[in-house]
Amino acid sequence: MYNIEDICNKYYENVYKYLISLSHNINLAEELTQETFCIAIKEINKFKGNCEIITWLCIIAKHLYYSYSKKNICENIDNINEISSVSIEDNYIFNQDKLELYKALQRITENERNVIYLRLLGLSFKDISEIIGKNETWAKVVFHRGKNDLVKYIKGGQDERDRK
Repeated sequence: MYNIEDICNKYYENVYKYLISLSHNINLAEELTQETFCIAIKEINKFKGNCEIITWLCIIAKHLYYSYSKKNICENIDNINEISSVSIEDNYIFNQDKLELYKALQRITENERNVIYLRLLGLSFKDISEIIGKNETWAKVVFHRGKNDLVKYIKGGQDERDRK
């Protein structure tokens, strides 16, 4: 039997960070993380143990996010107005490296970005392949390409995709 309190304490932050990487929205990530653990509590008896618990939780989270996204495709773009105007210069200077990394992350493919985010959460390639629904070799190749592309973009280089 699984102790759901231990599972929540151990994996809450990882699931939350994974949902932030998918949604780029802190409030949505919080809401979906809570919903993920509500589902996990209800369905823990159905967990067969053929994968790690974090993998199972991330699969639940991914499905919740995709369901949410499908329901809200026509959402307003007014969220741009929520950007804080407090000390933009200070924030820019402080976050310049993070900004460059974020810009570089936006230039790589969605698959590369997702695999890199999941690796940063500490997941194995096996777990990543189960979450995304591809094989382990695919996850390794996509990670390697994404990492190489990030280095090129951060250093100011171009990839062949940009020249076409």
